[in-house]
Amino acid sequence: ELGTAIALITHDMGVVARMCDRVKVMRKGAFVEEGPVERIFAAPEHDYTRKLLEAMPRIDTGDAPGQVSGKTILDVDDLKVHFDIHQKGGLFGRKVPLKAVNGVSFSLQEGETLGIVGESGCGKSTLARAVLQLIEPSAGAVSWLGKPLNEMDRKALTHERKDLQIVFQDPLASLDPRLTISDSIAEPLKTHRPEMTGRERREAVVAMMQRVGLDPIMYNRYPHELSGGQNQRVGIARAMITRPRLIICDEAVSALDVSIQAQIVQLLKELQAEFGMSMLFISHDLSVVRAISNRIMVLYLGRIVELGDAGTVCDAPRHPYTQALISAVPIPDPEAERARARIRIPGELPSPLDPRASLRFLPSKLRDGEEAVYVPRLDDVGGGHLVAEHDPLERLLGRATV
Repeated sequence: ELGTAIALITHDMGVVARMCDRVKVMRKGAFVEEGPVERIFAAPEHDYTRKLLEAMPRIDTGDAPGQVSGKTILDVDDLKVHFDIHQKGGLFGRKVPLKAVNGVSFSLQEGETLGIVGESGCGKSTLARAVLQLIEPSAGAVSWLGKPLNEMDRKALTHERKDLQIVFQDPLASLDPRLTISDSIAEPLKTHRPEMTGRERREAVVAMMQRVGLDPIMYNRYPHELSGGQNQRVGIARAMITRPRLIICDEAVSALDVSIQAQIVQLLKELQAEFGMSMLFISHDLSVVRAISNRIMVLYLGRIVELGDAGTVCDAPRHPYTQALISAVPIPDPEAERARARIRIPGELPSPLDPRASLRFLPSKLRDGEEAVYVPRLDDVGGGHLVAEHDPLERLLGRATV
């Protein structure tokens, strides 16, 4: 509207393909290639540019990992996490429940990766913390190898947590600034493997640093001396050091450039194959989720709207919310990207405090002046593909642009 010029700095080549006219590729402080966006993507000349494009996962191509059949190690049944929010009104105000997670059920097989996606505020991170009992659930059950985690005392939980690890979204918030990165990585070993000698711990830490792409020369550095991506790798190394059976990755690769991101995703796959590890992989990047996940679970305001095989969910989504999410994922191909149709669900993302918000995709069940108490069914449409009850997309779109 205003004819504004934009200099866009990003790791995401899909965003470049969607928005940019010209591209400058930078490496080690200097431009190594530049030109029109169409030529850069169609015929890159520099090796680094080619590596960047090859490292970018695409949601529209490639084979997603197939489903895994094995022993169920994690079973989540009707999990709820509600917070009381104080709202102004009247003399003393009132408390309104914020239903961050509102009745989520799923299971995880040994060696399986379940991708969890959805907009910010949909309950992904809260669900992860509730599974690990870092947040006390309001209701529901979490069973690990048949044992109810939510009924364990602190000592029993500590014993189980050697097999349960998490990589947080913000590495600086989870790393002690007073500890060197080697001390941070070694901390789980001191807790869960106290029989190890100091020398054995040092060797294990150096080996894990090398596995996640950290130069051993950084052994005695502190978090403030590392970049955001390097600190993210420290968090991954710390989670992996005990060889856990379940790891939760909460936006674990979001701070990494695409080449390092591809290496970390490959590392996670290798460790999973080596140790039979299972993963809950939380991310906004559906392209990465498709590349690493056996199944994908789509959350909307604390509830599941779609759950199924990764390839099926990405290639043939059934729920309007999933369709809108996937249509918004940029593809690293200027011609294909600019020819794609976008599905835009009208209106803003409703507040989770609104009791009617859960029926945004099922407005036919709303009645004027009534509280929304109807819970959309989660139907199996075949092959374990679960889809929440919804109105036809055409009715939801109305006069919205497609």
